[in-house]
Amino acid sequence: MTLLLFDIDGTLVRVNGRGREAVNEALASLMEQPISVDGVTFSGRTDPAIVEAVLTHNGLSATDAVIEDVIATYVETMQNVLTPADVEVLPGVAELLAELHARPDVCLGLVTGNVEPIAYKKLSAHGLDQYFPVGAFGSDHAERNRLPELATQRAADHTGHAFQPTEHAVVVGDTAHDIECARAAGARAVAVCTGRYGRADLSQHDPDLLFDSLSEPSAFLRQTL
Repeated sequence: MTLLLFDIDGTLVRVNGRGREAVNEALASLMEQPISVDGVTFSGRTDPAIVEAVLTHNGLSATDAVIEDVIATYVETMQNVLTPADVEVLPGVAELLAELHARPDVCLGLVTGNVEPIAYKKLSAHGLDQYFPVGAFGSDHAERNRLPELATQRAADHTGHAFQPTEHAVVVGDTAHDIECARAAGARAVAVCTGRYGRADLSQHDPDLLFDSLSEPSAFLRQTL
């Protein structure tokens, strides 16, 4: 059985800036001052790491307690403002997930920098949450490289199948961080050029497979499995 661990933003869906707005609002409300997120890269990073970077960028204290408070406010903000209209399912994703879900030789999971409530909020906007019973999230650890191993263990607990990352796990994502975290776990890395980075950028990090998009599910299935 193959364990496919998907990133969310830029891989499965695009949220069109709502996350940046919510982080900005959460920080501004707690710090009681204007906050700038200009120049801070969100792609491929965990939510706690993003919050820490924004706090540091604005010359503010980035203690664990402050980061936890900001994350809690950010989650509340996103739960209130995120609508299905804000979430765009990327081409081919719905068809691909339906096909993978139907296969007895595949288990689907998540490896995402989103904290868990926001991950499922984004996916549930168009019914994609049903495909992902397990995962590892930014709320589990701020260091993304720790997440594939945790997701693999949760998938094993869920299915009763002992997955070995070096033999059975594949991480699918749209940034160099996704490739790096796959390598850290000994898993295969599949990169897609549907986020902020193109083929030239991602190929430098030597993913095992590189797709321009997931718009052709049959090609993904054939090459990945």
